[in-house]
Amino acid sequence: MSTIDDPGIIRQAPHLVELIGSAHPVPLDADRARGVLLGLAVGNLLGLPIEGASQESVRGAFPNGVTEIDPRERDRPMDDDLAQAVDLAEALAHDADPIAGLADRLVRWRRENGRGIGIMTSTVIDYLEVGFGVPGAAKAFWQERGSPETQPNGALMRCAPVALKFAYDPERLIAETAASCAVTHFAPGAQWSCIVVNAAIAMLLRGQSPNREDLILAASLDGAPAELIAWALAIPKAVDQRIAEERVSGHTYLCMQAAMWCLDTEDNLEDALVRIGSAGGDTDTNAAVAGAVLGARYEVSAIPDRWLECIPERARIEAATLALVASG
Repeated sequence: MSTIDDPGIIRQAPHLVELIGSAHPVPLDADRARGVLLGLAVGNLLGLPIEGASQESVRGAFPNGVTEIDPRERDRPMDDDLAQAVDLAEALAHDADPIAGLADRLVRWRRENGRGIGIMTSTVIDYLEVGFGVPGAAKAFWQERGSPETQPNGALMRCAPVALKFAYDPERLIAETAASCAVTHFAPGAQWSCIVVNAAIAMLLRGQSPNREDLILAASLDGAPAELIAWALAIPKAVDQRIAEERVSGHTYLCMQAAMWCLDTEDNLEDALVRIGSAGGDTDTNAAVAGAVLGARYEVSAIPDRWLECIPERARIEAATLALVASG
C-alpha cells in the first residue's frame, strides 16, 4: 500500500489550508527561507552538549544557559536532527519520488553516519532495509508498540523543508508533511504535530503572523487528536519550565509546544534558543525545531555569526534551501 492510499496517512486539513491561504502572500524572502534550516542547525548544535541532562544540572554547569556552540562541530558529522532535515530537503528538491527518496537517504545516512539516531528511527530503518517499505516500516512499529507515549519527535525535528517547498501550496503542504513524517513515524500525533508546525512556518514564509489560537482551532476542526489540542492549549510563558517538568522529554507534543511558543515570544532569536536549549531533556531537538520557527520569523540575519560559523556543511545546507525555493 502506498503512502497515498494508506488511510492512516493524513491527506487533508481544509481548515488549516484555508487559514494558511487567508491572506495574500508576499514573495518569498530569501533571507527568511535561509533562516529556517540555518535556525534549525544552530538550535540542534546549541543543545547537543547537554542532551538528556536535567535543567538543574544544566544550570549548575552553565549558570547563564548554554550560549555557545562548540566550534569543533563545524568539522564533525551532522547530528541526526540536522542530517535528516537536509536529507529531506534534498529529496524534495531533487528526487522524482521524494518520499521513497527520503527512505533511501535515511538508510544510507545510518550506514555512513547515524550520529544521534533515536531508537525508534533506527528500528524503523531496520524494517526499511528488510523490505517493509513506506509506510509499512513505520506502521509496523506503531502497530507493535504504539501508545500515547510512543510518539517521539523524530519526524518533527526534520519536517521544516516541506514548508519551504510548499509554503505557497497549502494542500500539498499538508499531504507531503504527513507522508514524509510517516516514513519513520506513523502515529497520528506525530503526523499532526508536524502539520501544525509546518503550517506555522509556511505562514511565516508567506509574510503572515500566525496566531496560535487560530492554528489550534483549525487543527481541531480538521480532526487533530484531542491530546495534541490539549497540549497546544497549555503553552505557558515560561516554556523552559514546562519542558523541564515534563517526564517524557522526547515527546512530539512537547517539542511542538516549544515551537508554537516561538510564534509570539517577546524574546529575540538568540535568547529564545538559549532558553529552550538550556531547559533540559531533549535539548537538541527542542531547540532545532524552535530554531526553524524562529529563523522563519526573524530571518537569518538574527542568527549570531559566531553560531553560523560552527555549522557543518553549511554550503550544502544553503544549496538545499535555494533548491527548495527554486522548485517550490
